[in-house]
Order: sequence, then structure tokens, then C-alpha cells
Amino acid sequence: MNVLLIEPAVGFYDRTMSTPLGLLSIGSYLKYHGHNVRILDRSLEKTTLKTVCDEFRPDVAGVSVMSSRGLSDAIGVSKLLKSFGLTVVWGGQLPTFYPELVIEKEYVDIVSVGEGEETWLELLDRFSKGADIDGVLGVVYKKDGAVIRTACRPFSDLSSFPPTDWSLIDVPKYMQTYIGCKKMMYLYSSKGCPGRCAFCSNVTYHKSTHRDRPNEQVVAEIRYLYENYGLDGVYFSDEVWRLRRSDMQDFCRRMKEEGMPVRWGVDLRVGIFNEEDYRLMYEAGCRWIFFGIESGSREMQRLIHKNIDYDAIKPTVELLNRIGYTTMSSFIVGFPDETEQQLRDTAAMLNSLPIGLTPIFHFTPLPGTELYEKLVADGRLIPPRRLEDLLEVIPTETLGVNYSAVPDRDLKVVRNWFHWKSFTKKNAIQDSKPFEFARQTIKSTLKEISKMGFHGLFVNVFSAAFEFLYVFWYSHMFPGVKKKYGLR
Repeated sequence: MNVLLIEPAVGFYDRTMSTPLGLLSIGSYLKYHGHNVRILDRSLEKTTLKTVCDEFRPDVAGVSVMSSRGLSDAIGVSKLLKSFGLTVVWGGQLPTFYPELVIEKEYVDIVSVGEGEETWLELLDRFSKGADIDGVLGVVYKKDGAVIRTACRPFSDLSSFPPTDWSLIDVPKYMQTYIGCKKMMYLYSSKGCPGRCAFCSNVTYHKSTHRDRPNEQVVAEIRYLYENYGLDGVYFSDEVWRLRRSDMQDFCRRMKEEGMPVRWGVDLRVGIFNEEDYRLMYEAGCRWIFFGIESGSREMQRLIHKNIDYDAIKPTVELLNRIGYTTMSSFIVGFPDETEQQLRDTAAMLNSLPIGLTPIFHFTPLPGTELYEKLVADGRLIPPRRLEDLLEVIPTETLGVNYSAVPDRDLKVVRNWFHWKSFTKKNAIQDSKPFEFARQTIKSTLKEISKMGFHGLFVNVFSAAFEFLYVFWYSHMFPGVKKKYGLR
């Protein structure tokens, strides 16, 4: 069958687009099993949907909706697909958490819940035979006016998946400038995380499990992209990279044996590896490591179930700096009932950490998380009643509803002060020219904006300017608040 898989446009955020790894995995799986697949990324491709459908003549279409950012375009695309008489399947995190809200829409026929590779293959088998889809695991659909939700599908063995078929996308369009790399791409080597953080939807979506792809497959993928497209950097988008030392050591051995001049970076958890491990990773090409610390308050760390060794945070960052890594860590401000003292603890940690880059996010309650359910139970959060309600969800870069005990202005000042400090830091990136991160960010933004038409150019230039002024205003114009939290 001909399968059209669509990544909706997400507006201004296309300048930070990742590789469409989910659709690539599903598309590669279906193509391996004999189906024809076309991936349309509406953030990067200018071809109209009608033109694609006229040329490709799909039998069924899938729309990936990861968050509210792509929701508006997903709705418009799906309505048009239905007008062409196509069966429309939605998948991704948003439909997985809100399947009932999605399936009530006349422009969606089926919701694929969770991982989609095996579910899609089974659906296509039913479609090709003209059979109904009763009994297909991991789907929500309508039948005789009733909504049917089948049992969850067990997680797949990632070693059973075929290699990624890179012919499904225009690879160079996804290459970015990043930390000493000119052609960096996002790849994945595992799925899920064993953590049970109270703010993270991993607990529901991945059920706190972690599964690795075979190292030989990942390294072969890097080799292919290096030889055919000049890849020089990889950022593994895994929620948490290797958890077992033996797997880490095997991957590093393979990368060293390949001898490719490819740098790479990962998201890790403080306390998993030791100095010997970090030095081995560096020898194998790893150049940046990201830690999700989220709060500098011991009490808040306990409340959100972060469960990392608090006292190991600073020594670990100092060690990585000595080895030569660019260090990064995320923090969240405005957790439910967070106090001014807890926010001061976070600011104090940020001031004391010799870390390169520190993105700060405002707390946003995510469905399927402990904090979301608690806010609902306490009557402080009303779940969406319609799919359209999710269009109002505020991204983590912006303060939406403030559930903390800290004034809105204080949260904005703290977040934007460290955001500005990280952006303008002289040596944010190891072994680079002063202010290299700021230069790369500006250059990358201008490059992406220049690719757009007149309307897109105007909108995105305005958005970028507004974002810059917003960060500058809150990071510089409130000296009293900065003093209150010891910002310097």
C-alpha cells in the first residue's frame, strides 16, 4: 500500500527542528515489509499537500502530533486529507494521552496509541484485505457510533527493527551547526527512561522502561551518514543514554575502531558513570553531556522524585570540564507550590555550577504525570474537554498558569536572567572562540529564517526580535528581583 506520513508544521519553532525520528522508524519498518512510504515534513517542505497526494496517490495517511505546537496544522491537514477520501490515522504523544478527544473528530479515523511500528503494519494488513481492525492492539477507533479502545501493545524489541531508510527524507535539510559541528543530526539509540519523575510523561508513555538499539546498528547508521552526507556530529535524542557500563564501553569501542571524525553528545543522569567512563567516552568522540537537574532545592528534588545524588552534581560538572566536555543542564522554575526559598536554592546552584549552557523552563503540567493528576484532583487544573482546548497550551519557554507560591515576575526574571547569561557566556562551549554559542545561535536562526517566503520571513523575524527583547527586558530591568535571588 502507499502510505503518506506527515510531520505537521510547528510555526516559529522550525528553526530548532529535530530529525523526524518517529516517522522515520515507522516508515522504514513499513518499507522493509513491502509498503511504499512518503514522509512529508511540512516545516521544511514547500510542496502542497494536494500536489503530494496527486503524485504519490496514498491509500492511507498518518499524522504525527507530538505536542500542541503542531496541533493546528495537524487539524488543517487532516481535514484536507479526509476531503480526498483518505483514511487518517493520528499518532504521537498528544493523541496517546488524549485519544478520546482526538477520535471524536470527523477528520480522524484511528488513533495509534504509543509506539506505531507494529501497529501500523497490522493495520495495513487489515486494510489490504478489506478486513475490519477489531483486535488490533494499541488503537482507538469508532465503530457503529461507539468508541473502541483496544489493549495496549507490548513494547517492541528494538533489535528487530530494520536499519533506518534515509532515502525517506532529504537528509541535508536536517543537518545543523552545533558545538563545533557543521553537520550535526539528531539520532536515537534507545527509547524510554527508568525514572519516575513527577513532572515527566515518560512514566505513562514509556512506562518507566528503557530499551537500547543494538550498538552495531547505531554505529553503522553513523557511518552511513558520515560517508554519504558528511555528517560530523550526532546528538542522541534519547531521554537517557546508556545505563549499563558494558553497553557504553561497547559503543565507545566500536566508535574508536571506526575512526570517524564525528563528535557526539548525550543526555545522562548524574551518578551513572565515573571518571574512567567519561574519559573513555571523550576518547570515542563524545564532546557534550546534558544533565536534567531541574531544581537546586534538595526538598524539591525529593518532591519531584528526581532522585539524583545532590552532592555529586557539582563535582561531576567540574570533572567533565577538566576532561574537556561542554556541559549542559536543564532546570525548571515554578513547580506547584514551589516557594521563594526553593527558587533561591535553584538560583544559588546555578550561580555556583561551572556549567556551560543552562536552559531554564517554566513548569507546564503534562498529561499522564503525577503533578498533572494532583493538580486535577485538587481542582487547580481543568482537563481539556475538547481537542481545540489544547491549542491554548503554553510552551515551556513562556509562563502560563503559575501554580507556584512565587510571583509571576520573579519566575520570569530568574528564568530569563539565566537564559541570557547562558546565551552571552564567553566560554559556554569548550575549546571554541569567545561567545561562540551566541554567534552560532544567531547565525543558525538567520539561516533558517532566510529559507522562508516573504510572509514567513516577516513573521519569524518579528518573533525572533520579540523573543530577544522579552529575554533582555526580564533579565535586565528588575534589579530588586535579581538581588532578591542573588542573580549575578
